[in-house]
Amino acid sequence: MRVSSRRTMTAVGLVLSAAVIGFSANAAEKVAQPAKQVEFFEAIKAGDIAVKLIPKDAKEANVIIENKAKQPLEIKLPDAFAGVPVLAQFGGMGGMGGGGMGGMGMGGGFFSVGPDKVGKIKVTTVCLEHGKQDPNPRIPYEIRPIETFTQDQRVIEVCKMLGRGELAQNVAQAAAWHLGNGLTWDELAAKDRVKLSNGYTEKFFSAQELTVAARVSQEAVRRAGDKKPESPGEYGSLSRN
Repeated sequence: MRVSSRRTMTAVGLVLSAAVIGFSANAAEKVAQPAKQVEFFEAIKAGDIAVKLIPKDAKEANVIIENKAKQPLEIKLPDAFAGVPVLAQFGGMGGMGGGGMGGMGMGGGFFSVGPDKVGKIKVTTVCLEHGKQDPNPRIPYEIRPIETFTQDQRVIEVCKMLGRGELAQNVAQAAAWHLGNGLTWDELAAKDRVKLSNGYTEKFFSAQELTVAARVSQEAVRRAGDKKPESPGEYGSLSRN
């Protein structure tokens, strides 16, 4: 599929698989040190954790969390977050330009990482800017609260649903493009994922996926309800890669 510029995605979907790797602590430390509960973005700001976002493709990414504290951490994960290419901050490309990722869902919950260890979380992602290129694993990305990227509560609800495992990635992608980018269901049905010179084409979405996506969109609108958008406030560089 040919697209015009870099794509922005939003991380949606909690851990498909998770692993903790790193240096082993001695037995006394494991027994003596209590785990400290911290919120994901607050822990980044405080320097307790360093985070890297590495996209695999348009549908999946890895979040690498390094524990910088001197004790075990239980990290409260956000329901959803946004991934922004660092280069976009300087190139004036906007959004996820320069290889953006968009929306991702972590589904909330806690993730434990020991001192001097590194945890890896695999997340499902969706693009929040239709027509932009797929994310590039060679470009550094920054993780941000999703409210700093979109104030559309309907789209945020779709990302949260994906993070909780309530819907499939392709269904979430169709709903996100419909709600966030204004694509009609007919336009989504006509969208080609593959189009070869020999005439072979493969549609981006199946009829069944779009039927489910339409229901998901209605549910996202219902859940958004009268919720007031959260203010992103002042936001600096959080990832500290």
